[in-house]
Amino acid sequence: MSSRTGTVLAIGAAFGAMLLGLAALGASSLGVAGLRVLGFASLGVGGLLAAIARWRTERHDVDAEALAHLAAARAELDCSNPTAAGWAASKAVAAAGTSRTRNRALTTLAWAALGQGYPERAKAALDQIQPSALDLYCLAAIESARGRTEFAIQALEVAQTFGTLTCDGAKLLVDCYVREQGIDRAVLAALQNRKVLGAANCEQVLTAARLAGAHDAAATLASVLRSETRAFPSIIDAHHAG
Repeated sequence: MSSRTGTVLAIGAAFGAMLLGLAALGASSLGVAGLRVLGFASLGVGGLLAAIARWRTERHDVDAEALAHLAAARAELDCSNPTAAGWAASKAVAAAGTSRTRNRALTTLAWAALGQGYPERAKAALDQIQPSALDLYCLAAIESARGRTEFAIQALEVAQTFGTLTCDGAKLLVDCYVREQGIDRAVLAALQNRKVLGAANCEQVLTAARLAGAHDAAATLASVLRSETRAFPSIIDAHHAG
């Protein structure tokens, strides 16, 4: 038995003993029958905690090898080495003992394939993931790389609706709108997701809009930003000066 399991089992036993003690204190009012019920309940709680501890330990043991490969794959991705990341992620997929770890490994494998310039291979990896565990930003990045910009926008809009759109996802959404519907729509997307994008990225969108001649859209975004923060004086002043 692992030390972690033993610790949790001890906690479960202590908790059960505490309930038994409380039962004894209340015996005068509850009677023997009430004491017996509380005693059974305490044993049940202790057994439940022990079962949970065993389940968690067994699940971690099953995925120990896969998690090690997954950590290595993500480290390689962070170091911009998608080839090595792909090898490690493939090993993680093969060694995964639970669907959760397998889904994470497949997502990492998809990112690695995308980093190598193989969007179709990335899509094939993503297709094996359970729908409920799908990374919408990863899906959008793959669809964008496949030239299916509208599908990428749809995936990111779903993430936006559910409040799971990340900063990188918002930047990709703005970029997709520029390519698919023009700068005005991209500025609107930046306006809608300005808190997720952050000050620096919104500043870049303002600059791009001004350079593209989308002065009305830029003015609208600048006005909203001016009312919320003073982080954009150079862009706002440059826009009015132009």
